[in-house]
Amino acid sequence: GGMPGMGGMPGMGGMPGMGGMPGGMPAGMDFSKIASDPEIMAAMQNPKMMAVFADIQQNGPGAMMNYANDPEVMRLVTKIQGAMGQ
Repeated sequence: GGMPGMGGMPGMGGMPGMGGMPGGMPAGMDFSKIASDPEIMAAMQNPKMMAVFADIQQNGPGAMMNYANDPEVMRLVTKIQGAMGQ
């Protein structure tokens, strides 16, 4: 299961002109690095990925395990982690 109390940051509902980011990214993300990656930004506008991020935001990092067998999701997660320097 996920860790309690990690449910994403409230009130970050998308920056103007960015096509509606999923509301609230995990704490500690360096958004400028993520925003400068066209593949990540394109994925953020993909309804499937928006649903994935909403699930992770709502249910915590443990929700990522639901997508461990989805190469598209895992590639994006890896890319975002790389952009964050993790």
